[in-house]
This record gives sequence, structure tokens and C-alpha cells, in this order.
Amino acid sequence: MKPAITAVENAAPPSGSGLGQRAGFALLCVFTVSPYLNEFAMRLFHVKAYISTACWALLPILLLLSGQLFRALYDPIGRLWTLFLVWILLAAPFSVWRSGSLALLLDYVPHGWVQLFYFAALAASARHLRRLMYFLIVSDVLLLIDCWWGGSMAGGRLEIPGSMFFRNANDLSLQLLIAMAQFMYLLYQRALWKRALGAACTGAALVFMFETGARGAFLTVLAFGITMLAFIRHRMRFVVCAAPAGALALLIVPSGAFHRVTLFGSQAEAPTAAVLDQAAMASQTQRLALLRQSIACAFEHPLLGVGPGQFAVAASEELTRDGQNAPWLGTHNSYTEVASECGLPAFLLYVAVIVLVLRSNWTISKRARSEEESGMAAVALCLFASALVYAVDTFFFHVAYSCYLPAIAGMSVALRFAARRQSGLS
Repeated sequence: MKPAITAVENAAPPSGSGLGQRAGFALLCVFTVSPYLNEFAMRLFHVKAYISTACWALLPILLLLSGQLFRALYDPIGRLWTLFLVWILLAAPFSVWRSGSLALLLDYVPHGWVQLFYFAALAASARHLRRLMYFLIVSDVLLLIDCWWGGSMAGGRLEIPGSMFFRNANDLSLQLLIAMAQFMYLLYQRALWKRALGAACTGAALVFMFETGARGAFLTVLAFGITMLAFIRHRMRFVVCAAPAGALALLIVPSGAFHRVTLFGSQAEAPTAAVLDQAAMASQTQRLALLRQSIACAFEHPLLGVGPGQFAVAASEELTRDGQNAPWLGTHNSYTEVASECGLPAFLLYVAVIVLVLRSNWTISKRARSEEESGMAAVALCLFASALVYAVDTFFFHVAYSCYLPAIAGMSVALRFAARRQSGLS
């Protein structure tokens, strides 16, 4: 049997098995659904459940008790992710607004960046990862319920006005894309009802995604579909799921929302274009200007950037000096966000993590084909799909300082360790 990871890679560290590790994994599972539990508590009972707060307080303690604090550093992804943080910290003192960068880091490091270490350490086996996938799917189903229950199209795009996390349509579209990638796990289960549930949930997520009117998400779906059809083994299974989901979206999604996601180029430049079309095209023009400005900023400050989270400050100051209106907006591109704010070395580290996550999960999904490894292959394919939609969609949306990439990368590191042990390399 071929090893799931080549012998060139480092051997996996010993897996945790003590009480701290088991308790940490249980809390990690609760943590994955805690945002939605908090949200439904607010919606139903108008009280804050503080479940996420309790998880944030206990996870560092259980990580220490697990004895696996530095487990992620046994893997190249974990080491690159650590160097990424080191470079961000080096850039912060040279920020154009140091207090603003400090505030961002105080939120991002303990709530976003560190998640790679939680998932890599506490999901200590393939069995843990399979269980974790089901908790993620539960959280995705809760997201669909939230879209149906609390979603609003009042502004022409689906948003959840009362949500703590998804008031913005772009945030919501990215989470729905990742949910679609995670629902794929159900398609690889033997039980027919699980496959049917996966197909139905994928269709619902696709409908809601189109309703957000996010054009970057639409392009991501196209890239995702082409990649899956070109490379995966079970193409027919994917088609059987994707075709009804696409047909459902075409039937249900309001024509205005679907029109917006397919609106590119100069289609709305004519004087007779609808007001909403003109607004959409104005947004596209503005984003292209921000992209050019952020690229220029990255090359003007190639080593340490203008400071974590401070592109809007630096860009607005520059426009004000030139006598232009300052929109005070982010880059709308996660890659140029990192490059312009933290320097080109941070950008290279960030991209390297994404590339390694994609390569690693693709390798495992292709090589773990035996019956005993079929569950591992399904997890790997879902993580590959999650990383793919993140990599593509964030080219149109700036969320580099979020929890998405560290969570996906942390699970990928855990899966790499599990694959090495199962292949006898540990």
C-alpha cells in the first residue's frame, strides 16, 4: 500500500491519549457549533449563552493539559504558520497606526491564528477527525436554518440582520461555500439517507449562496465544480449531487440575485442599465481600484507593509493628500491584504500554507483508497475542497485575519499525522 504522505515528510509525533486530550477534543466539538448555539439562544430567548466564551477560556487550558501544545510544529504547515505570525508581529511596531494593529492582533491571535494548534493537537486520530466532520456538518445545518429563519433580502442580497457573524453578505457567502465542501463528506457514506441529506443540504446552501449576490462566490463555485469534475474519482456521484442542486438554485433563486452574480465587465455601463446593476458595477470598479492600490502599496512597503489591518488607513491618507475622496475600505483581496499590510515575506508564508494544505489533502485523498482508509480519504477530499473554495473566494474578499484558514490547516495537519501513523511511518 502506498503511504499517504511521502517519506520525505517528518514522522508524526505521538498522539495524545490522556484525560486532557479527550476533554479537549470534546470541547473542540462543542466549539465548532457554539457560534450557532449562541445565535439561536439570542433569537429564541434573547439571552447570551456565552458558550463560545467558555470554550475560548477552557481550550488553552486543555491544550496545555493534553501534552500536545507543540504538536503542530512537527509539521511544515505548523512551522510556516508560526513563521507567518512571527512576521506579523515584526510588522506591527512599524505600523502606520500601531494601536490599531495591536487591537487587531489581540483579537486575531487568541481567536483566529491559534485555532491551527487546537485542531492539530486535539483531533489526535482519524477517528477524531471523522467525528469532528459530523459536528461541522451539524453547524452547517444550523447555518442553513439561520439563513431560512433570520435571512433577509431587503437590500437585494441575502443577509442575516440579527446575526452576530453574518450581517455581511460576503461573510455569509464564504461560510456557505465551506459548508458545501463539508457536506461532501455525507456523499461518501454508505447509508443512502446520509447521501440524500448531503445532496439536499448542498442544494440549499447553493440556493442561499446565490441569494447573497456575491460574484466572487459564484466564480468560486465554477472553479470548484470544474476541479471536482476534472480530478476526483467518483465523478458520477458528484454530478448526481451537483446537477439537482444547480437546477434547484435556478428555480428558487430570485432573478435579481442571480443576475447580480453573473454581472461582470461592461454589461451595465449603458445609460439604460438598472440602478442595482449600476451599483454592482460601481462596486466592481471600486474593488479593481483597491486591488491596484493594494498591489502598489505592497511593493512600496515590501518588507513589513503598512501594519496589520491598516491598509484602509494608509490608503485613505494617501488619497486625502492627493485631494481625492477617501473611502476607508479594505483591500477586498486576502492576498494583497497580507502583502500590503505585513510585507511580501508574510504573503509568501501565507500562500505557502494554502498550497501545502491543498497538496497534502489532495495526496491523501488520492492514495487512501483501501476500505480501511475510505473515511480518511473522504475527510481529505472535504478539507481539500474547503481549502480550494477559501483560496479562490478570498481573492475577492479580505478575511486573512479570520479563523477559516487556521481551522482548515489545523485539521489538515491532524490528518497528515493520522495518515502517517496508519501508513506505518510513525
